[in-house]
Amino acid sequence: MRNSNALLIACALGLIACGQGSNNTSQGGTAGANVVSGAGTSAIAGGGTGNGGAGGAPNMSAAGTSTGGTAGAAGSSSGSSGSGVSESAGSAGTSTAAGTGGAAGGATAGTAGSATAGTGGTTPLPPLKITSDTASIEFTPLLVAAENFYSGTATVGSGGIVTMLSDTSVDLGSNAETQSLRQSVDHPNLRIIFTVTETFYRIVASRSAGVSKLADLKGKSIATIPNTSAAYYVDKMLRTVSLTDKDVTIRSASADTIPNLLANGTVAAVTLWEPSPQVAMDRIGADAIEFQDRSVYREIVSLHSTAETLANPEKRRGIVAFVRSLIQAQKQFREQPDTVKPRVVKALNMDAALLDKVWHNEQWLGTLVPDILDVLVEEDVWVAAQTGRTARTRTQLTPLIDDSIMKEALAGM
Repeated sequence: MRNSNALLIACALGLIACGQGSNNTSQGGTAGANVVSGAGTSAIAGGGTGNGGAGGAPNMSAAGTSTGGTAGAAGSSSGSSGSGVSESAGSAGTSTAAGTGGAAGGATAGTAGSATAGTGGTTPLPPLKITSDTASIEFTPLLVAAENFYSGTATVGSGGIVTMLSDTSVDLGSNAETQSLRQSVDHPNLRIIFTVTETFYRIVASRSAGVSKLADLKGKSIATIPNTSAAYYVDKMLRTVSLTDKDVTIRSASADTIPNLLANGTVAAVTLWEPSPQVAMDRIGADAIEFQDRSVYREIVSLHSTAETLANPEKRRGIVAFVRSLIQAQKQFREQPDTVKPRVVKALNMDAALLDKVWHNEQWLGTLVPDILDVLVEEDVWVAAQTGRTARTRTQLTPLIDDSIMKEALAGM
């Protein structure tokens, strides 16, 4: 921002030539715009006998309009000063610089009249369509980013990356890394660009089912959703006691039915993303026993796009801005949770007290987690075994990650 303001003031004071029209070889050439991020655009008065030709259109993040004098014919003649006005969030600034016309072509900056830096507007951002698991807590930072921080239009609908990959109108999709690995086999153009949420899982078991320690799960039934990050967590946890998911019976269930299966004794344990484990725990009360090891695994819900979408300059501009908005939303989740919890409760039609109980199992760090490739390499062994394919190498998985969007977003903050 400091560099942008310096450029604005230099233009207004006539220290540098700004906003010259291109290829204006006759009387009445159009003054070009100043590209100044986050500052009011300044108009440079042109020479000639007339007043007030049209200013150049704003470029990228400088969206305020400017009006300058039109360039005169070859030679110099007095020109009247133009004025520039820009607005953002209701605040406006004007800048004026009087100058004399130069040679045929554009007007050159002369001695400054007065200059007052204003707050720059932004070029309208492209509309974005995002799909996610809208029944999960993990999607809610996307919702807040879209509704509170993205200055364009962004909609968040149900679907995730499967929908994004099948519908070209969808720009972004979010899912856990397990689904990234599954979908990228048939869609090598899939790209992970940012981390939306990290979730710490837990296994909730019933003491009356004979479970007092994790190893007691051997030979028993565990309800979860197969082929998901939750099922992967079961395998990871069992391996800490020299068991695998082959030593238990995985019972397929939905988020809604999992608590009942534990409560009625159909299964000995359950695991899934929140709040299903907490609901199950509340149902059986003191009979519940919890197994959680945060060093073993955490679900990484990522924001995805495709290589083709990221190569589109206009869409990319919007995606960078959206990731910047997501970073702002995540900061609010971390530092001001009470301001966003009502939004989460409303979006999920969830009890506020229940959300409070599980909130500590979520984290929003505002970055693309640095160990994402390590996680993918290790986890693809398990994912590949579920589908009977060969696990991919680190080199093969590397293109799945694109951190350039995150870097551009952070550079603009």
